[in-house]
Amino acid sequence: MLALMAAVAPVAAQVPAAPSDAPVAAQVPAAPSDAPRPVIALHGAETGRLSLVDQGQLWIERAEKPPRDGPARWRPVDRAALTPGYTRDTYWLRWILRQDGATPMRYVLMVDPARIESIALFRRRLLPDGNATPWTMARAGTDLPFAARQVPLRESAFPVRLEPGEVWELQLRVASRSSLAIEPSLWTEEALVGEQQWRVWRDGMLSAVGLTLAVLAAGLGVALRDRGYGWIAAFLSSAMLYEMAMRGTAFARFWPNATDWAQRALGTTGALTTVFQLLALATVLRLRVTQPRLNRVLMVVVGLSFAAVAACIWADYQIGTRLAGPTNLGLSLIGLIASVRAVRRGDPVGGVWLCAIVGVMLGMAPRYFSLMGVLPYADWVELAPSAVGTAGAAAVLVAMLLLLQRERVQRAQALEAAVLERTAELARASAHAQASDAAKGRLLGHLGHDLRAPLASMVQLTRRLAPGAEFESTRQALEHGGVMLLDTIDELQRFARQPDAEADLEVLAAPVYLYGLLNELALQSQALMLASTNRLVVTVEPTLPPVVELDARRLRQVLLNLLSNAAKYSRPGEILLTARAIEGRLVLSVIDQGPGMAPEELARVFDPFMRGEAGRGVPGLGLGLAIARQTVRAMGGELGAYSVHGVGSRFTAELPLVAADEGQVQWPALLPQPGLESIGEGWAAVVWDRCDTVREALLERLLQCGFEAGAVERIEDLPRALDDAAATGAGLLLVASPESLPSIDDWRRWRARWPGMRTLLCAATSNREWPSEPGLAMLPKPAPQELWVPALRMLCLGVDAGS
Repeated sequence: MLALMAAVAPVAAQVPAAPSDAPVAAQVPAAPSDAPRPVIALHGAETGRLSLVDQGQLWIERAEKPPRDGPARWRPVDRAALTPGYTRDTYWLRWILRQDGATPMRYVLMVDPARIESIALFRRRLLPDGNATPWTMARAGTDLPFAARQVPLRESAFPVRLEPGEVWELQLRVASRSSLAIEPSLWTEEALVGEQQWRVWRDGMLSAVGLTLAVLAAGLGVALRDRGYGWIAAFLSSAMLYEMAMRGTAFARFWPNATDWAQRALGTTGALTTVFQLLALATVLRLRVTQPRLNRVLMVVVGLSFAAVAACIWADYQIGTRLAGPTNLGLSLIGLIASVRAVRRGDPVGGVWLCAIVGVMLGMAPRYFSLMGVLPYADWVELAPSAVGTAGAAAVLVAMLLLLQRERVQRAQALEAAVLERTAELARASAHAQASDAAKGRLLGHLGHDLRAPLASMVQLTRRLAPGAEFESTRQALEHGGVMLLDTIDELQRFARQPDAEADLEVLAAPVYLYGLLNELALQSQALMLASTNRLVVTVEPTLPPVVELDARRLRQVLLNLLSNAAKYSRPGEILLTARAIEGRLVLSVIDQGPGMAPEELARVFDPFMRGEAGRGVPGLGLGLAIARQTVRAMGGELGAYSVHGVGSRFTAELPLVAADEGQVQWPALLPQPGLESIGEGWAAVVWDRCDTVREALLERLLQCGFEAGAVERIEDLPRALDDAAATGAGLLLVASPESLPSIDDWRRWRARWPGMRTLLCAATSNREWPSEPGLAMLPKPAPQELWVPALRMLCLGVDAGS
């Protein structure tokens, strides 16, 4: 057996018809003694019945164009001529056979592999006198329609009949566009039948396994909507078609008349097989996410592979195969690298893919070595890629199915755990709902009692409402009582929705005047104090910063709640509201002179719906302190209680003390009301404050009230501004903050200089050193409208707040 490796262009036009008078051998010079001698394998022939008289010579017919005069340039073959590579040469093999037996025999000359494109057998019988019969020719190969073959086998085959004593000379001419390996063999008919049965069964089993795996992968891809299985199905289908084309089955079954496609299908299906394999790997291993750079390189090489496929189909087949070779090698190396990285990353399918890639490379290695002349052509060389590739694909499918089964088991376990957790949550929710319904029932039953106190206070104030000195303060008390009532209802509704949960409040801290906030609380608590015949005393420690950062609305709710409790339970007297700074904390305390609490009551005072012994007969639900503590904790502080039975109680809220810039305080805008624009008619106002924001807010308010107003930016300019305003002949109003004025004495000198000057001081602190004199009014910043408007009416119009 001799293996020849060459890729030659089809030269069907160069195949000569059998010479009628001159033998082909006569055109060939004698072969050198060291030329390779081809061997023909004999199968089934009995010893002594067939002799290989001359194994002949191997010649190469050069594809070079012959000269215009003279014979064609034929050369004897040498070992260098068999070096692997692309060529357009044609190969000739020569044998002389003699039948030694006493009976005629029928043989079949079979030429493997089946993919050879152009094969022609020239033969003649040598006569005893030295002459020979004319040459006859028979053709096979894939460039001849399958139906025109003398022997209907996938492999190229020729019948040979020898009579007793006959001597025949055979010359075989071979050319092909594909890589070439030749194994000629001579079979008896009986032996060939057995060999063909074995080959058909073997190839059928491999094709059946590959087809079954392809259908299984395609079905999984459709059922699971997973492209990875689809690419595996495409890989298996293409690999099966490639191997069938390599063994001649595809030519015999699928395209028996497509002689050109029979060769082009080899490179096309081979390149597509590698492409589909790598696309399946990229999808299963999620290279786009796990290895994006390598995935981009893979897509580039896949594009080159498709270009090679296009060349194999439509262009020069030799160019296509030259391009497909390096791209297939590149794809295999990329797959190997991707699989190794997947194994290092811990991908459960990465190891299987690595084994499959290595297996395919090892399976293809014998075929490549055979084409390069390292290994002789043999059946196992042709079968290795198909067997190893199918086994690798089966291993990948099994691994993916096992992974899918494991994922399903994990999902089932997770679903079962989720169901159990959900069942437990439903049980807890049911118990919570029952407790909440009970709490809401108590809330609805006592809601009227909890709202009775503020409503009764408002009723009493309404009955006392009459024109006079207390009219405005009573009206303000009614307004604040209504606001407090609405806030209480809002909190009760929120607490009723989730009575036993921690507060989930939105705390919005902002700069605020602490003294102004507490003074506003005193006004809002007036109704409570009047209803309980108590007097509220507010004390702010002078060392506290005038502006702090906190949620004023939430703090107002807490302190109103504490003051409401103090008013309900205290005996007639004083209730103290104090503000201090202790170790960097803002400490706000409400102190009453009520009955106090016993130690066991004090321990549960912040529990929802807890009512002490002193609370019997007093309207309420026992929710106020629970709400207050939740709110204080939401603000980052803590609410504590201290009590002595029979003496009184003290509730203290400790909050973070964060000083803020006065310029960041948002002053409330004046709301339209009747007569607001006429207050300042005929008056000129001068505004002074160290803070630019305060000056602008005061100036805007004065303009809204109808004043001719201006502001000074330096204290040195204040006397001149007052002179200019007084020179207009209008009434003179000075609006300033006491902290921005030099001293009380300076103010008195200015007042003596301009006797008709009125002064409105907006203070950030208590400033108790300022006297209470006619023509002087003091308001806490940011001067709420209910205090601002009455103060201006009193100063400029001489209208008492109660008239």
